[in-house]
Amino acid sequence: MSSPLISVIVPVYKVEPWLERCVNSIRNQTYVNLEIVLVDDGSPDRCGDICDRIALEDARIKVIHRENGGLSAARNTGLDFCHGEYIGFVDSDDLIHPEMYSRLFSVINEYGVSLAFCQPIICNGSEIRFRTNGAVVECYSGHEIIKKSLSENMWFSAWTKLYHRSLFNGIRFPEGRINEDYPVTMRLFDRCDKVAVDSSGLYAYCKRKGSITSSSANIRSFDQIDSAEDVYLFIKATHPDCSDLAARILLTSCVRMLLSSDGISGDEFVAKRDSTFTVIRKYYPDEKHNPYLKTSQRLLLSAANIGKVWYSIASYVYKTAKANWR
Repeated sequence: MSSPLISVIVPVYKVEPWLERCVNSIRNQTYVNLEIVLVDDGSPDRCGDICDRIALEDARIKVIHRENGGLSAARNTGLDFCHGEYIGFVDSDDLIHPEMYSRLFSVINEYGVSLAFCQPIICNGSEIRFRTNGAVVECYSGHEIIKKSLSENMWFSAWTKLYHRSLFNGIRFPEGRINEDYPVTMRLFDRCDKVAVDSSGLYAYCKRKGSITSSSANIRSFDQIDSAEDVYLFIKATHPDCSDLAARILLTSCVRMLLSSDGISGDEFVAKRDSTFTVIRKYYPDEKHNPYLKTSQRLLLSAANIGKVWYSIASYVYKTAKANWR
């Protein structure tokens, strides 16, 4: 079996305590023909210096220093720079099993696919237990993987995956937005005849306080609505039989953001909430009979579609009933 170059793109920003652990987990892969692209996204701490130092230790490491532009911009910089036939992404506060890329490349060869991925494990502390026993590999068509992903709210992340670089032709991550993986992953799945899924837990997703994804309601959390609307319109045009599933994700994202931001003042929050009501009024009338919406979601959406006052009443009743139920 030949060993084509795999480029692993690692966006780096304010992860000084975890950066070397992450990079070492990539350097220690049993698949050795790697190009490790560290994209220093204008990190204000010592991350840039750490990148330069460890690059001197391993010729496979390439460092790019750029002005801060966010995770998507850093990934796009890596995509534009990298040379590998295959591409992977690792977030710089996570780490991976030593055999992750060798396993995924073997799966790609065995099943003749252009995209294969494993499962993440959640790391909340220092102890990390990868899951390798009893692993099975399942293959899905591009349409099947889209439907399963939408129905189970899973597999949207850019990491855990190994892609043939041709999948990214004309596709880049939307910059200036979080929740950026979702619309990109759906488009990549759409380009695949088949996708292979390895049940092994080979990617350690490490939750930490202060990260974007662990923070409670903040103004950037509303980005998920933009991404969900993007996907809904794409799925409606390309896989219309899955549009109910994509609409559910969009409308439940709207409800979630309204509920989580209740009572938060400030012009930015007011503007984002207003735009959320606009999205609901735009799409809910055609989706009010969506079979995937829960009764409580349908009631909140119906009230929001009528107006803010009705939504306020409905959300108060919902939260009171939920508290009493507990």
